[in-house]
Amino acid sequence: MKKNYWLLFILILVTAVSGYSQTVIDPAVKTPTSFAIIIDSTSYSKAQNAVNAYKGVIEKDNLATYIIIDNWKSPDDVKAFLWKLYNDKKMPLEGAVFIGDIPIPMLRDAQHLSSAFKMDQRRDWTQSSIPSDRFYDDFDLKFDFLKQDEKRPELFYYSLRPDGSQQLNCDIYTGRIRPYDNEKGDKYTQLIAYLQKVVKERTENNTNIIDYLSMGRGHGYNSESKVAWAGEQIALKEQFPFVFSPQGKTKFMDFDSQWPIKEYFIAEVQQPDLDVMIFHHHGDVDMQYLNGYKEGSDPNTSIDNIKRYVREKVRTAIRRGKTKDEAINEYVKSLGIPYAWGEDALDPKVIAEDSLFNLMLDININDIYAMKPNARFIVFDACFNGSFHEPGNVAGGYIFNSGKTIAAQANTVNTVQDKWPDELIGLLSAGLRVGAWNQQVNYLETHIIGDPTFRFRNNTAIDFDITSAIKLKAKDNNFWLKQLNNENVDLKSLALKMLYKNNYQGISDLSKKIYRESPDMIPRTAALFIASKLADNNFIDILKLAHQDNYELIRRFAVEYICKNGSDELIPAFVHSVLWDNTSERVVFKQRNFIDLLDLNKVKTEIERQTSQSPAYHKKEVEEWLSFIDKTDKSIKESMKIITGKDTSVTIKEKRFELLNFRNNPASTRIEQLIQVANDSSENEELRLIAIEALGWFNYSYRKNDIIKGLQPLTLESNKNEALRKEAVKTINRLK
Repeated sequence: MKKNYWLLFILILVTAVSGYSQTVIDPAVKTPTSFAIIIDSTSYSKAQNAVNAYKGVIEKDNLATYIIIDNWKSPDDVKAFLWKLYNDKKMPLEGAVFIGDIPIPMLRDAQHLSSAFKMDQRRDWTQSSIPSDRFYDDFDLKFDFLKQDEKRPELFYYSLRPDGSQQLNCDIYTGRIRPYDNEKGDKYTQLIAYLQKVVKERTENNTNIIDYLSMGRGHGYNSESKVAWAGEQIALKEQFPFVFSPQGKTKFMDFDSQWPIKEYFIAEVQQPDLDVMIFHHHGDVDMQYLNGYKEGSDPNTSIDNIKRYVREKVRTAIRRGKTKDEAINEYVKSLGIPYAWGEDALDPKVIAEDSLFNLMLDININDIYAMKPNARFIVFDACFNGSFHEPGNVAGGYIFNSGKTIAAQANTVNTVQDKWPDELIGLLSAGLRVGAWNQQVNYLETHIIGDPTFRFRNNTAIDFDITSAIKLKAKDNNFWLKQLNNENVDLKSLALKMLYKNNYQGISDLSKKIYRESPDMIPRTAALFIASKLADNNFIDILKLAHQDNYELIRRFAVEYICKNGSDELIPAFVHSVLWDNTSERVVFKQRNFIDLLDLNKVKTEIERQTSQSPAYHKKEVEEWLSFIDKTDKSIKESMKIITGKDTSVTIKEKRFELLNFRNNPASTRIEQLIQVANDSSENEELRLIAIEALGWFNYSYRKNDIIKGLQPLTLESNKNEALRKEAVKTINRLK
């Protein structure tokens, strides 16, 4: 039998598909869906045996796999081939992996599809574009090609068109396997070693279940809130009940549980039997930021921290042209410290000690190269850790390494802290492929680095292939309605999400019912997220309850949604949150950050009403809130005066800054002013475009229809300004 298998493999048809120049190795098996390995010619030539073995191990896992080989000239060529396979009726494509030098789409005018990226696109294009494979895996997004990078020809710039979809709904899943030449070896040697590692792990350990999960948190993440940290652990228990059973293992490591935490994180990720590692921290292309200075109430710790801080600031000031005395005296005056605390800033021995101290705090790329990471799947909930367009990145350092790490989820640019990082993650215990998980929960910047077909053995009561169901049962509403009765909390959440994607007629009422009746945190969170996309009256009703939910993440999002919705009906709920939920640091952050989106006079009146009815509040804190509201109101009036006033001394730059602020702060109380700027033919065109684009961020507002109506005249063919017309169409489509 084995001899016949290899004979069949040798006889596999290698063809040039009609209309395409690519070389194609067809699947050796027939399965309900298929997968594609997209690889450049040189990588295939150098690693042919390893690539073929990788194909074989995927097919043994019941997934027919193509290998498509070419010297790929543009992302459009790759996408065209994926589209062809996707439309194959017999074995429709469910996913793909890009191995080696595959063109990298750099997306522009699509920042609303990211979680946090809002860089000025007038800056360098490499920095102000988002490297994203959503270009390949969401066929409803439409793009205009702009240019190929002259210095880095692997980068291709595209602009999101207004006439395509304005939200993500990926049709397939994808992953990146892109090695680099570095101290670990040349990229082809690393590619071979990685693929051999994948084949070995998936062959020898193909019955592995998730029974060991760890989570580590770095300093500064989620305001270092213990309430948020505890809430996530309780939620994970709902998602991974077996891991929390006597047969499973979990470990939670906060940045301040040991100081420095670095060596503990490094030791944990190398545990031989670790299945999933979730890293919550800040990050960069080559760094995992874990610790700040040592915390402590004793004087010596405080003095040492101040000295290190001042020494670093003095060195920076000297590099910028100040003398040593000028630099030190600045901090002597501002901090009231002795001159001697900064005097040794330029001492070579002290510089070396400070450098070693800083290296001790965080995990850098060299630390990663020295590891043997064994967590089979790693989630990097951090900025830039997955920047596969750069020559080396954190996620790549983990997978192109010895050990057993197969894949990671990571971000190419900055990412927001306040998201649902564990959405649907419990389905990995049901055998969901990691790529298919990422397909359901990604942003423009979020990618699988490594093998996207990797999965753990199903260890749940779910009795069907969840990955195949997502593909083959996608439009079957009866199937997904049935799954709402399943005990698995993440399957319920997925079912609700699939019904929303299918425009199920009763989705709004269903979301409200699930939120009100579910005893579990995860389905309630899913219901809140679906309701937020609809932003109707049921959304308002849910928010009246959600601000006091027992799950901190729901409360956190409820406060943000209340403010971004802007309905006066929700002001009592907001004020109750302010008075009642004042010890959850991240919730308080949301309260202060978004209060200016509400009618502040009505907020003040409601504070006075609620505090007059109950003595259970902190009087000093209420006074501080009232003072903060007055200052905020004054700032808003000054801002609106800049935007709509006729003061000729106000510069376009100043107006531009104020208008851009509405992307992060979509205040329903100021919609009329933005529409006024958008429709004012005497206004600067750039400012009109910014106002129109900013209105596209009001997707949670109870006044979305007012915006659509106000911008409708700009979409008419009679509008000869094509730039304004296209931006208005894009904003309206976003709001719809």
